[in-house]
Amino acid sequence: MSDPAAVAPPGRIPSRGTALAAALAALDALAELGEAIEDEWSYVSALADAGRVRLRAAAGPDPGVALAADRADAVAAACAETARIADPHRAIDWLSTFPAVIELALGPAPTVTAPGAAGPDSGSAAGGS
Repeated sequence: MSDPAAVAPPGRIPSRGTALAAALAALDALAELGEAIEDEWSYVSALADAGRVRLRAAAGPDPGVALAADRADAVAAACAETARIADPHRAIDWLSTFPAVIELALGPAPTVTAPGAAGPDSGSAAGGS
C-alpha cells in the first residue's frame, strides 16, 4: 500500500489540484486494500469509482486555485489517516466516507465563469428602466 502522507505532507498542498492528487492516491490505496476481500471486489470497485467522481467534483473546475493552509493541512491529515488503515474491511468503510471528508476539507469549489458571460444580476429586457 502506498503512503498518501508521503504524497501530501501537512502544509504542502498549494492548490486544489495537488490536494486532489493526494486524495486520489489515498482513495486508490484504500481500494487496493479493500480488494483483498474477493467477495467484495465489485462493491469496492463501485465505491472507488464513485469516490473518484466526488473528489474530482470537489476539487472544482480549476485545479490551479490556491488552497488555504488550514484546508491543505486538513486534506493532508485525512490522507495520512488512510495510510494507517491495515484492515481491508475498515478500508472499505473508509472508501465510502473518505470523499465526504475531503469535500469538507476543501470547502466549496470556486466557480469559473466564461469571460464576458452575463451573470444573474446583469439586468434583463423585462421590466425596463
